[in-house]
Amino acid sequence: SIPIPDPPALASTDDLQTRNQTALEHASGDTLLHELLSSAAENRSTHNLTLIADAYHFSERTFRDERRRSGKPLLDHAVAVAHILVNTNLGSTTVAAGLVHEAVENGLALPALREEFGDEVAELVEGVDKLKDLTFQAPQEELADQYRKTLIAIAEDIRVVLIKFADRLHNMRFAVELDEQTRSQMAMESRDIYAPLAHRLGLARIRWELEDLSLKGLEPDHYNAIKEKIYLRRAERENLIEEVCGPLRDAIAKAGVDAALSGRPKNFYSIYKKMIRRRISFEEIYDLMALRIVVDTVQDCYTVLGLVHALYTPVMARFKDFIATPKSNMYQSLHTTIISPSNVMMEVQIRTQEMHQTSEVGIAAHWRYKEGGDATSELDEHMPWLRSLLDWESETKDPEEFIEDLKFDLFPDEIYVLTPNGDPVQLPFQATPIDFAFAIHTDLGLQCSEARVDGRIAPIETTLQTGNRIEIITSPDATPSPAWLQATRSRKARAHIRRWIREQEEAARDFPRSVELLLTADDRDNLLIDLASTISGLGASIVSAELATENDQVTDRFTCRVRSAEALAQLENKVQGVRGITSVEVKHTN
Repeated sequence: SIPIPDPPALASTDDLQTRNQTALEHASGDTLLHELLSSAAENRSTHNLTLIADAYHFSERTFRDERRRSGKPLLDHAVAVAHILVNTNLGSTTVAAGLVHEAVENGLALPALREEFGDEVAELVEGVDKLKDLTFQAPQEELADQYRKTLIAIAEDIRVVLIKFADRLHNMRFAVELDEQTRSQMAMESRDIYAPLAHRLGLARIRWELEDLSLKGLEPDHYNAIKEKIYLRRAERENLIEEVCGPLRDAIAKAGVDAALSGRPKNFYSIYKKMIRRRISFEEIYDLMALRIVVDTVQDCYTVLGLVHALYTPVMARFKDFIATPKSNMYQSLHTTIISPSNVMMEVQIRTQEMHQTSEVGIAAHWRYKEGGDATSELDEHMPWLRSLLDWESETKDPEEFIEDLKFDLFPDEIYVLTPNGDPVQLPFQATPIDFAFAIHTDLGLQCSEARVDGRIAPIETTLQTGNRIEIITSPDATPSPAWLQATRSRKARAHIRRWIREQEEAARDFPRSVELLLTADDRDNLLIDLASTISGLGASIVSAELATENDQVTDRFTCRVRSAEALAQLENKVQGVRGITSVEVKHTN
């Protein structure tokens, strides 16, 4: 597993609470600081408010006269970043680093910062400074280097990346104060890079807000229209939620299950995407609100699911069990869609409190330091996609390939298909049977020729849907082609296809080439004709031949001109398959 720096030793809980209370009292005359400390204390009782207050005062002294491009004090930005980190469930050290993350010069933390807060905070600050703003507009090699640094930062200490996300989110909240070109550039970066990466890390709150702010910046008319229409239909949505919740609360209480029910509005960007993708108007979207039910245990989740389906008609095609098959970003929940008494479809999400915390703040929910003890990283356990991405990144030297595949890997949508035995396989949205084949085994991918989708023969370029049952049909003559790259969405499939194509291209540089074919056979009529036909069928030609027959046994030596590595690989087996052949040997000549 990946090491995490040990947290500083803390005093006893009682001593910490006493010092926290003192810090709050001392901050009573500073509204900005007092609100931050109060929020931190409410979010997590183990926060070290003295450390956070010290970081605030350091930032206040250091940036007292500094302003941002918008003209606002730099201190306000530092405090806003700290608030976001508090709400993302990060600890005191990370919040403190967020407050002082601008205290760098020439890539190094200010000496005074390191002296006052130690190496851990200083290294977090330096790590954030190394992560330049991510943009697909940079030159490919520079961009690949930026992403590699980001991936390594996630693995080495994910807190660096979380501070960077908080910095970007606050910048987006006030992007309206910037010039149009900068605003549009930031919005595109946030939509296409930061939001998908936030999704991959399970940071749903940050992802949703970045998406909505990006829509506001890039499509302000659509954003304002959706916002206004959602506001106008608020009473309608609230009545619909209550219509479903009333009977459901009673049924859940009778079953003896403790549950919290609440309505969750869809974010503006997801509504906009659905309108564009389905080419429908806002008025044609009925699932603007989802009902969320939070319970204590996994067993309670399935109990409540049964109660929901007993009370309301389910739309079974839209049922998803993300508890049994979690998403790659650790998300777990039961999703079902029901028909309400008003004949309106509504999505219902059922999860435990722990699942809910993970769904909101992702990996940060698992980034808790054990106070006064050691902690080890759970990244490998909770986010295997990151380990896979890092392993692949170290093998990929071509920056263009790296960036192209990373775009696919960050794509936030996923589907779940089934093997012939019913085992679930997670694939990217718009994946094909080729992606499925490589997900099962590399050799299966390299030799796939067609597929059965739900029992019917289908081309291997067919776009798959959640719930499809897939069977791959192979052929020894099947080989990948460059066209497969247009039909695949998974990084694994694309990497193996590219590698196979490169190997074939490298091998082709040695062709055409001459080989000697030594064989023995039982003599028969038309043996020579069949041999010549088999060899020419591979695109090879016979340059010369030495033939000898004794006691009905044939010993032949052919010099052949072979035009490709594929033909050479098949030559021995194809000749061995000719009737009467008893032995075959292929010798390479200079």
